[in-house]
Order: sequence, then structure tokens, then C-alpha cells
Amino acid sequence: MPSSIREFVMNHPLFCHHNHHYNFAGFDKERDHYDYHSLLGYAWADLVTAAGARPPKDMDDPARVTAFWSQIKTTGYGRAVTLGCRELFNLEYSPENFPRITQALQSLIKGKSAAQVYEYCDRQKANTRWVLNDPGIHGNDPAECQAGTYPDYYRFAWRMDHLFSLLDRGPIEVLQRATDISITSLDRLIQAVNANITRMKTGAPFAAIKIGMAYLRDLTVADPTRHEAEAAFNQIVSRDNAREPTQENGGPVSSRQARPLGDYLFHRLMERADDEDIPVQIHTGYLTGNWRALNHTKASYLLPIFEKYRRLRFDLMHASWPWTSELGAIAKHYPNVYPDLCWAWAMNPAESERALSEWLDGVPHNKIFGYGADTGLPWCDVGYAMQARIGIARVLEQKIEAGYFSPQTAEEVAAAVMLHNGERFLSLQS
Repeated sequence: MPSSIREFVMNHPLFCHHNHHYNFAGFDKERDHYDYHSLLGYAWADLVTAAGARPPKDMDDPARVTAFWSQIKTTGYGRAVTLGCRELFNLEYSPENFPRITQALQSLIKGKSAAQVYEYCDRQKANTRWVLNDPGIHGNDPAECQAGTYPDYYRFAWRMDHLFSLLDRGPIEVLQRATDISITSLDRLIQAVNANITRMKTGAPFAAIKIGMAYLRDLTVADPTRHEAEAAFNQIVSRDNAREPTQENGGPVSSRQARPLGDYLFHRLMERADDEDIPVQIHTGYLTGNWRALNHTKASYLLPIFEKYRRLRFDLMHASWPWTSELGAIAKHYPNVYPDLCWAWAMNPAESERALSEWLDGVPHNKIFGYGADTGLPWCDVGYAMQARIGIARVLEQKIEAGYFSPQTAEEVAAAVMLHNGERFLSLQS
């Protein structure tokens, strides 16, 4: 029996609700190039921020890390790197140790298959029971995530964000190649989208639909008529074929002209998910990198969608930071909304603790998803998982100390938000 809730949390398996890991072939392709940079993950964005509005000119990546690591090691991104490096190699992540870290990382993977590396990082070090992986944004090839291309505890999300921000034929042609369907009309476009999803469902361990359109457009979705969508489709196809000059936003049509088609396709996708009880993950809140339009990513923009599709289960990702309180209120009010802390622990650990504590006071704990690494390489999960465990443990310790939770209740909550809620959401069994 664990002696404390902290010990319980630090040893309990996790459900990773979001990752972008390479398949085994993709991992092996870059095997010789993994070095100390490969541990940084999202910390690259903080390096850019630390350099300020007028960064030093002609500074290459190694120089940037050396120059600004000391300024970012205190952020959530930086602390995740530090935690992972200590756990994996018993080394501090610092410029003087970069050669040793590269050597240790290469030693870790030398002589091991990609499957063995994933097993060591995911299972042994991060103690992850399941991983829900997002393989890409341009449609999905089930051959790249079928049995044997990833560990058997990975499940996959279908994603094609450019459908909701169509400005030219590019995404249509990608979908056309993926499905062998000649997309000459709106009906054929919808047929191709459904065919692509069906291929993913039947050819890989499929689990969810992922919507990451916040990187391309705002989250407000109107409900256009078929006629409006068809007019936008015809305009895109005809103007693209005519090779007319592009508009100021870079496509044959403007985003305003194309919007009815993107919104129409969004609704058709929701209907498919609703009919087949497919969970939908939606990126809300903070965006990776720098200089992006954060003001259009609030979860509250989606309220009409939650209202319209009441039977459809929505996983709202990244705690919708910095609007975490707003997401808590939405999850409390709408039975079909599940708040998700994936990636949030790395973005801002203190805010994530506050969000989890607040959500536990307002939202039934069987609705809360406590963790998702959201990384590209398996060893990055180690630090991100530790960061999440530390935060979850601190929150539950505070609930016990305040007299709100008994130790037994705290363990029940920890097991739910760390693992069992995700298993129930995707109908998986340990």
C-alpha cells in the first residue's frame, strides 16, 4: 500500500491523450541525427522568446541553445527537459554537458530496435499504458500506423485540418491521391473524406477524429447551406484551374469566400462522428511556436457545436490555456465536453495545477483527462510525464490537507484522471 498520495501518483500508469510520435520507420530514418537538441521539444519556442524582438543575427541553433538555455530552464518547457535528462541519463541539461548528453542518448538507442526504444521510454520510464497518437495533418495513410509500425498500445486519430480552411485545390488533391476518388464536385469531396476515414478505421487501430484547425483559422463555425458550400467549392476549383492571380491571403479565393465550404465540411464530419460514436478531439487555447493568433482559439467559440451535437463526445485539448477556468465551466455545463490537460503541464505547470484543482471542485472527476505528452520523440515523454505526475500529486495533497478529500478518495481521483477516464472514453481495457 503506498505510503502517500504522492507515491501513488508517481507510480500509477498514465493514459497519454495526445502525441505526435514517428512510426518505427520514421524513427529509424533519423536515428543517426539524434543529439542533445532532440530533448528540447517545445523548449525551442522559449528560446525564440528569450532572444527578444531583435535576436542576434546569424545565430545557428547550437549557439541559440547555449546563449539562452539559462534563461528558459525555469519555464515549464525548460523544466520538462531538465526532468527528462536527469531521469534518463542522470545528467543536468546544460551546455557543458551537451556532448555527454548526445553520447548518452546515442548509447540508449544503439543496438536497440525502434520498438525497444519506445518500450523503454514509454513504458519503463514514463509508465504510459496507452498512447493516442496524431500521425499528421494531411490525411492519414493506415499503412503507416497499422500493426507492427507502432507499439500495440498506440491508438490513432484521423486528422485533416486543411479541409476547414480551403483556399486552393492543394488539400483536395492530397485527399484525391489518398482515396483514388476524382473530386469533381462537393458530393465527391464529401465521399472522399468519408472514404479516407473509413480506410483509417479499417486499416489501423483507429480511435478518434482530431480537429487542429485553430492553427489555420478561428474556432467559430457557422452553419452554411449546401448551396453556399457548393458555390465556394466551384469557385475554388474553377479559379484554381484558371491559374488566376492569388488574393492577398495566398489562395485563388479569399478566406471569407471559402469559409462556407470549410464550415460545411466541419458539420459533415461531426455528423459522421455522431452517427458512429467516434470521439472528437479539438485543439483549443495555446498554439505551439511563436507569433500565432491566440485570440481565436477559445473553447467558448464552439458552444453552438456542443449544443447541436449533444450525443457527440468532445475532448477539448490543452486545457484551453490561458482560458482554463472557462473550459472548466463549459465541461461542468455540457455533459458531452471533456477537459484535457494534455501538453498543458509543460506549457505552464502552475496554471495547470490551478486548473486541475479548480476543475475537481466544479467538474465530475470522471470527465477530466490528466495527461498527454504531445511530443514527437519517445524520450521527451519522460520529462513531460514526470512534470504531470508532480503537478497532479501536489493538487491532491492540497485537497487532502484541506480536508476535502480522504486519502482513499484522492487515490480514486488520481487513478481516474491519470488512466481510467481515457480507457472508458475510448473503450479500452488494460
